[in-house]
Amino acid sequence: MWIYLSHILSEKTPSYGGGPGLKIQPHRQIARGDSSNSYIITLYNHLGTHVDAPNHFMVDGRAVSHLRPEELFFNAPALIDIPKDAGEILTRKELEDFYDMISAADILLLRTGFQRYRDRNPEVFINKGPCLGAEAARYLRSFPRLRALGVDMISISSPIHRDEGRRAHRELLSRDDFLIIEDMDLMEKPREIRRLILAPLMVEIMDSSPCLVLAEI
Repeated sequence: MWIYLSHILSEKTPSYGGGPGLKIQPHRQIARGDSSNSYIITLYNHLGTHVDAPNHFMVDGRAVSHLRPEELFFNAPALIDIPKDAGEILTRKELEDFYDMISAADILLLRTGFQRYRDRNPEVFINKGPCLGAEAARYLRSFPRLRALGVDMISISSPIHRDEGRRAHRELLSRDDFLIIEDMDLMEKPREIRRLILAPLMVEIMDSSPCLVLAEI
């Protein structure tokens, strides 16, 4: 059985720090007498469930369109729960409790529960999220098999802790084979995931791209 771990994009999709949202403009419409329907979409590349490639923070890092097909398949996912609330920092010590799971994984899904604010209180979700600490990011980078981190927060950074979040991004993305998937839908998803497929929108030179995430359970 396959499930989605990504959100559907809409004009209400929250954007980090109140950034640009999604705009949908009808181009051709059957209701207006056209032969078919089509739309023009204006889309911020860090909106909704999206994947950050190394180029997001590293000048010479690879862009999303440079990812090889085999890098989009993950056969050893691990999902862990570390509850966090507004403005809290996720620490290395908290991750160390999951050493065995992380060392065996090729992608780590980190469920903080902060997703509960996404619909209930978007302002909190957008502007007051938890943050992955730089030391925690350095710890994750040290696992040779691990090549992606996915979170249910709008970002591993937070407007409350911008410098810390930037350092965390750089720690992870300094590895040219590492990806960060942000704003995932992990709420009430099963812990046991057999494999995961990442399907980003391939646009040249982009540092990040909205993506579809599929999981087999």
